[in-house]
Order: sequence, then C-alpha cells, then structure tokens
Amino acid sequence: MPESPIFFLSDAHFSVRDSEREREKRRRLQAFLESIEGAERLYIVGDLFDFWFEYRRVVPRGFMDVCYALRKTRLAGTHITMIGGNHDYWLGGHLRDEIGVDLAPDGLDATHQGRRLRIDHGDETLSGDRAYLALKKLIRNRFFVGAARLLHPDFTFWAADQLSHGSRWLDERDSVRPVARRPLRLRRLLTGDFDILILGHLHVGFHNRYRDWEILCLGDWIHCFSYARLDGGVLSLHDDRGGEYPPEEVDDPDRIPRNRIDVKN
Repeated sequence: MPESPIFFLSDAHFSVRDSEREREKRRRLQAFLESIEGAERLYIVGDLFDFWFEYRRVVPRGFMDVCYALRKTRLAGTHITMIGGNHDYWLGGHLRDEIGVDLAPDGLDATHQGRRLRIDHGDETLSGDRAYLALKKLIRNRFFVGAARLLHPDFTFWAADQLSHGSRWLDERDSVRPVARRPLRLRRLLTGDFDILILGHLHVGFHNRYRDWEILCLGDWIHCFSYARLDGGVLSLHDDRGGEYPPEEVDDPDRIPRNRIDVKN
C-alpha cells in the first residue's frame, strides 16, 4: 500500500499583532490544514511563531486558533513535527502534550517513501555570521532559558515583540518581500547520508537539483504561502493558490538563490 503524502512548510511568523496580513495568514493556514487532513505527516520547518516561549504554567496567548487548527489536523490522523526556528526554538510541553505534535528543536533526519531527508530550519546551516552563532548558542543555553523563566512573562514577550517587530522580514511597510543576496553555504553539507535537503529561514522558495541531491527552500507563509509535498518519492514545490514550481538543475548549490514563487498571486 503506497504511503500518503508528506507536507512541509515554514516561516509563518504568527504574531499577536493584529493586521489584515496576520488574519490572512491564519485563514490560509487553516484552509491548507483542512486540505491535507489525513496525510501521513506535516513538517513545520521552523518559525511558525514569531516568538514562542513556554513557562511551566504559562503559554503564549494569541495563538489559540493556530493551535486549534493543528490539533484538529492531528486528530484527523496527520502526524505533525515541529522544528525549532530562530524565533520559536523554545518549543515546549504544551505543544507536545496538549496539541500532540512531535518536537525536533534542532532538525532531524527522516526516511519517507524510499527517500532520505535532512530537514533543518537553516538559520545555523546558512549563516556565516559568527556573532549570530555565538548569540544563538547563548540564548539556547539551559541556564539562560532558566533565567528567562524567572522574568515575568509580560516582560519577556514585550521584549521579544519589540525585537521581532524590527525584523526586515516582517515589516508591514515592505511591499516586496526581501530575498537572499548572499551565496549559500550548502556544498559542504551535501553528503551521502541524505538525498533531499529541506530548509526554511530564507523566505525564498526554490527547488534545485544538484548531482545526487535535491535542495528545497520552502519560501514562507507571509508572502509566498508556499509548501512542499513528497508523494510517491517525488518532491515538489507549490503555493496554496495552485501554483507548482518545477525543480531546476544547477551546477553550483551555493549560488545566490532567486525566488521561484510568484508572490503577486
């Protein structure tokens, strides 16, 4: 009996700030989740939330509709795996125990439909910024996380909201989504341990074939509304309006990527 499809999406950056874009993101996610109910698995490849941090008895407010949609999808039989991003690495017991998702904070390797996958948010994989990597190591340290839990939740979330709101990815004034302007850092990662590499983080959607590997970057759920599908061992890149974006043969996996998703639809 053939396996049912596997789906992947990333970088929705759901926020507690109310706006038409935020409401549209949520409506379209709910519609997408309803459309895939019964699929084998959904991988959320980081930054579903613009910020998520659980205290032992406190969870973030403002995301009940998102969590309900995920729970409904899970109850319909679709397993959900959430990978930590650079905005929502601190996934916790509420998502695991109450919503029913599997947590993979640092990415994972998986085998589906005869394909070997490496699934990773990509913020560390793609970064050559030593300052960022040092900061990332600090804020994921268990002592730092423990200290953060001593602060009042209102302060923690206020500080995170101020930092996130300044992000160029989410600035409501941007009429055109920014794209990556630097070469990638992927060649060094390509090994015989997998034949598909799936990433998020860049907010750019592309699907490249390089020698024995397929490299797919998921775009985002802000401007692209894009996702990937693995069906019968075939990987494909789509948007939620019915667009499909065929893979491109490349001779350099590290070239500056160009967005393949039609963000005007």
